[in-house]
Amino acid sequence: MKSESRRGFTLIELLTVIAIIGILAGMLFPAINAVRRKSKIATSQSTFSQWCTAVNRYKSVYGFYPNIGTKYDTSVDSANKLEAVGVASKFVKSLTGKNPNGSALSSTGPTADRQLLNRNAEEFCAFSKDDYAYYSSAISDSTAYLVDKFGNINVRVIFDTDSTGSIKNIKTITVIPDDISSKSGTGSGIEGTTGVPARVIIFTAAADAASYDGTTITPLTADDAADIIAVQ
Repeated sequence: MKSESRRGFTLIELLTVIAIIGILAGMLFPAINAVRRKSKIATSQSTFSQWCTAVNRYKSVYGFYPNIGTKYDTSVDSANKLEAVGVASKFVKSLTGKNPNGSALSSTGPTADRQLLNRNAEEFCAFSKDDYAYYSSAISDSTAYLVDKFGNINVRVIFDTDSTGSIKNIKTITVIPDDISSKSGTGSGIEGTTGVPARVIIFTAAADAASYDGTTITPLTADDAADIIAVQ
C-alpha cells in the first residue's frame, strides 16, 4: 500500500502566519502598556497618600508641619519642591526620624537635624529604595531625590500652614494638574483665592517631569509621566 507524503508549509503560508502574529502583537502591546501605566498611577497615588497620612500624623504629634522649606510662615500655605537640593532629604528625615541611608539623625547642637526636624526620632512612615530616583549606601542630602513610579523627581508637597482648611494662593508652582488647578478662573484651584479643601497635597505633573540617574537630571516627555495627586 502506497503511503501519502506529508506536505509542509509553503513560504507564503509561513509569511502569512508571521504577519498575523505581528498584527496581533501590535494590538496587544498598547493594551499591555496601558495596563502598566494605570498600575504605576495607582501605586504612585497610594504612596503619596501614605506620605500625606504621615505628614498629618507628624502635625498631630508636634503641632506643626515638617519644616522642609526655606522659611516656615504660618500666614500662608507652604509649597515645597522636593527636587530642590536637600528638601527631599528633610522630608524623609522629618517623617522617618532617620537619614535617607537609615543612619541616626545628628543630635548635637540646636541646629542639628533631630532638633529641627524630628526631635523624638519618631517614625511616621517608611521609605523604600524604590521611592528614590537613585539609591545607594552613600545617598546624601544632595542626591536623595524622591520619585513617583514613573521616575519623576519633580514632586510637589504643599501644607496648609495658615490653618484655614484649604490650600490656596500657591503662586510659586506654575505647572499644576487640571484636577487641582483653577482652570476656569473660579479660584477653586491651589493657585486660586478659594483654593482646594485640604491639609496636605502631594502631586507630580506630566507636563513638568524629570528623571535622575545618579548623575544627571533629564526632562521626561509627557508620555513617560503622569499627573499623580494625593489630597488629604
